[in-house]
Amino acid sequence: MRRHRHCRWAIAAFAVTLVLGGCAGASSPAGVQQGGQAAPEQPRRTKTIVFAVTGTVEGVGMLSGTTTTGGWATANEIHSNGLITSEPNAQKPIGRLAERVPTVDDGGVSLLPDGRMRVVYNLRRDASWQDGTPFTAHDLVFTQRIYTERTLPYPTLDAVSLMDTSEASDDSTFVLYFKKPYYLGASLGVRLFWPLPRHILEAPYQEYVQSRNAEDFMTLPYWSAQFVGLGPFRITSWDPGTEVLLQAYDAYFLGRPKADFVRIRFFSDQQTLLSNLLAGAVDLYPETTVNAELSEQLRQRWEPSGAGTVYIKEIAIRFIGPQWRASLQMEPANLDPRVRAALYHALDRETLAEAMMVGHREMAAYAILPPQDPNFEAARDALRPYSYDPDRARTLLRDLGWMAGPDGVLRHSSDGRRFRNAMIATIDTAREIPPFADYWRRIGLEVEEQTVPASQTRNLEFRASFPGWAFSAKSPGDGILGQLEGPAASPQTRWVGNRDGYDDPRAQALIERYRASLSPRDQFAAMKEISDLVATELLFLPAYRTADSVGVRSGIKAYDDHMGGTIGGNPFGGYARNSHLWDIL
Repeated sequence: MRRHRHCRWAIAAFAVTLVLGGCAGASSPAGVQQGGQAAPEQPRRTKTIVFAVTGTVEGVGMLSGTTTTGGWATANEIHSNGLITSEPNAQKPIGRLAERVPTVDDGGVSLLPDGRMRVVYNLRRDASWQDGTPFTAHDLVFTQRIYTERTLPYPTLDAVSLMDTSEASDDSTFVLYFKKPYYLGASLGVRLFWPLPRHILEAPYQEYVQSRNAEDFMTLPYWSAQFVGLGPFRITSWDPGTEVLLQAYDAYFLGRPKADFVRIRFFSDQQTLLSNLLAGAVDLYPETTVNAELSEQLRQRWEPSGAGTVYIKEIAIRFIGPQWRASLQMEPANLDPRVRAALYHALDRETLAEAMMVGHREMAAYAILPPQDPNFEAARDALRPYSYDPDRARTLLRDLGWMAGPDGVLRHSSDGRRFRNAMIATIDTAREIPPFADYWRRIGLEVEEQTVPASQTRNLEFRASFPGWAFSAKSPGDGILGQLEGPAASPQTRWVGNRDGYDDPRAQALIERYRASLSPRDQFAAMKEISDLVATELLFLPAYRTADSVGVRSGIKAYDDHMGGTIGGNPFGGYARNSHLWDIL
């Protein structure tokens, strides 16, 4: 009985609410003042989010380049989308242009009797290109045909090189065949497989097929100012030296973006970017744009005052790699693994990590994988035998004929040549060169310090032509394999490929085995052999794991999904994957 009385009270209260709401609505409807006069409409505020990038760019898609340095790769999912992205709060694949992730269990992934792998992607039916043309499986068949045309460059060859053929069962079913099992075949993000619009590019592509002049196809304005993608924002103006402006695409399949514009501003150096962040002229920055020292300065300035938030992310392994092309290598001894062992012993990785990673000595790298990688145990401590030991370094070099002269500089006993070396890094990592160079100078090397000019950051030929050693960083897992994978970048590949010039069948066979492993056990075994090869030959010298950051100014809704994001060069799910939800509060 008491419960019935309570229900009657609730119904009565609800009725009163309706009456009062109706009276209020009748007395002052939206847009009308009391007395019947029309109230002036309040103009909607235009929301523009300013996104920072360092350096310059050549284009998007096939011209986006291989480097993630500077943050341009993170901008991919502002204007484009892949089949797969990552969950909001975990680095697990979910569908984006695809309705879901294909699996063996649901029949989406299957191994064929001829050894190939078949992957079926069921596509969303509501996605459209930014000119309004429906997106279909036929676009992806066209895309696969272009990417497997090896005379055209494509920044990421990992997946493309393994693709065989494809077909469209219907407009919303894309069937992709790989030459062999490939563990990322059902996880194709935008970097691994960037969709292209058949209705725009098919005619120019057919002209290329007839002329075989790749330059005509690659210089199409489509790759820059006239780009049409599948993302939430479309490019409306293009000045890669200053900024690129993108406008919300109203028909975006996940809903119209919250912001009206994203203005991508380009900065020549990180210090200028930091000043703009502190001044409130930039709203957010992606990974690989602000180094650890500057991001810590920003965090200390922003967070106590509530001006913004800096999220620290462990994302890569910093290493130095030799120039493997004998014609470009200034000191042939760098190609001897015994010399590389000596040079590795000369580096105090823990002290370097402490200096570069703002006090974090534990970030020193003794493996090619970080502790959080599922295959870490396959590589754990494989590089520990090369711990800091400068006396051991000098002894190894002396045994190889390198003797210290009166000035302390090493000279070779065979011809008296001085041990000259060079280290090169991009502007944003140039501060890391001096401590590395100093360690090598202490054991008698001459070391020239070089910096890649901002204008050359994405010049593939320039980046591949360094004379001694180059600084680089690779994301964990599959990312580190890029340092070992062929082919070597060359004029024949339009300088796409292994930048350092390494191209060895042994490493390639191990990488292929790893990528063909569909079970965790097989992947672990393959990674163990890869780690052992690196540790034996010292194909590159890991120094420390890098902690990067992304930051957002107070009043901007962005990066609240950073736990599920990955660096832009990873297979799927960058930090801008949900940029349609970015907002100004």
